[in-house]
Amino acid sequence: MLKKRVLTAVLLGVGILLAVFLLPDWAWGLVISLIVLLALHEWCALVQIGKIGQGILSVLCAAAVMYFALVPPSVANDAPFLIGAGYALSITFWLMSAPTFLYFRMEPAGWYWRYGVGVMLMVPTGIAMLELRRADPWLMVAALLLVSAADISAFFVGRAFGKHKLAPEISPGKTWEGAVGAVIGVLAFCLGVWALVPAVQRQLSLSWVIVLALVYVLVCILGDLFESLVKREAGVKDSGTLLPGHGGVLDRVDAMLAFFPFAGATLLVLQLLA
Repeated sequence: MLKKRVLTAVLLGVGILLAVFLLPDWAWGLVISLIVLLALHEWCALVQIGKIGQGILSVLCAAAVMYFALVPPSVANDAPFLIGAGYALSITFWLMSAPTFLYFRMEPAGWYWRYGVGVMLMVPTGIAMLELRRADPWLMVAALLLVSAADISAFFVGRAFGKHKLAPEISPGKTWEGAVGAVIGVLAFCLGVWALVPAVQRQLSLSWVIVLALVYVLVCILGDLFESLVKREAGVKDSGTLLPGHGGVLDRVDAMLAFFPFAGATLLVLQLLA
């Protein structure tokens, strides 16, 4: 299983890196739209949305992503409040609704839970992936590496030292030791970037880097737990079987769905303050 997990991660990483650096905006938008559609397919299966509902969600989310992929950067830059509103909705969900769902272990029922959350999960993340790459492809790479640092650190530290369950009723495999490992891994990564990249030092103080790193890793953990809750309520172990060793696409991008809107909002604020 570990070999399959590593091999799949390497192949995905190479493919995404090639896409980030080689594809034009419209083609990168198609890649993101494909990821969104695959993740949406699994989301709809988990929360029992039928084919018509899935079709509506797919068209809505893919069209929103492709709109921002096709418009010139100057047009996108002239609409910061529209982009910011999308980030704000997502961030509000992750800071308020998601913890409420986790605390009360709410079942995925109702229009907001199934359709509204589906849109808030996918669209702001897709827009953030477009905007980060448009600002600088290395920003997109750094964002992906941050999520990977959280995932890898949590996995190996939890596997080696994990004894105390983080949320046994939601995800029995996750431990507090793994969460601490994720925090250490992300802090180390962010501090390393800050120390080695002068542009980051000019934009952010060391204290802000530490604060943002802690926020980012906490929302990554929250995204992971939220997807685990949805799977548990659906009675399945994985969201799909497309990715050997990882399960489904939603299993692979769960932390990203929570993290990228925060990363996109950070970029937007820095651009407005510049």
